[in-house]
Amino acid sequence: MKVFMDTSFFVDFFRGKKEARKIYEQIVHEELYTSLNVLEETTYILMKLKASDLTGIKKHYDLIKELKKNEKVYRDCFNLSKDFFYSLLKWSVKVLPITLSWDDVLEVMEKYRLLPNDALIAATCKHYGIRKIATFDPDFDRVDFLEVVTPE
Repeated sequence: MKVFMDTSFFVDFFRGKKEARKIYEQIVHEELYTSLNVLEETTYILMKLKASDLTGIKKHYDLIKELKKNEKVYRDCFNLSKDFFYSLLKWSVKVLPITLSWDDVLEVMEKYRLLPNDALIAATCKHYGIRKIATFDPDFDRVDFLEVVTPE
């Protein structure tokens, strides 16, 4: 079975959330997929959360400014990003290229009332015949061709 792994799943998994760990145990032996936009979004969110943990800064722009100027904070966040990426390699997650037309994404946006990145993910799943998604984003519950994997 093919399973697409979404940003919310990755973030919760790498932040140590129990529900994400349970889902991982359920899908670890399946064909695992993600996309380049999910890698970028997950890396960005993990870096921001780590930087906030290290500095105590909560405001977005203040946090980004500190992340850019503080070499130690940036290095720690970058190392977490590498750990995330190497975990994908270890798990044999395939990163799908985005080969869709924007018309396909707009169609999914309109039909399921999704924002662009979620629509891109859903359209990617549809394009590659992926019917299951590991996510904690409730917006995917509206997508009738995807089954959200829930912890058993």
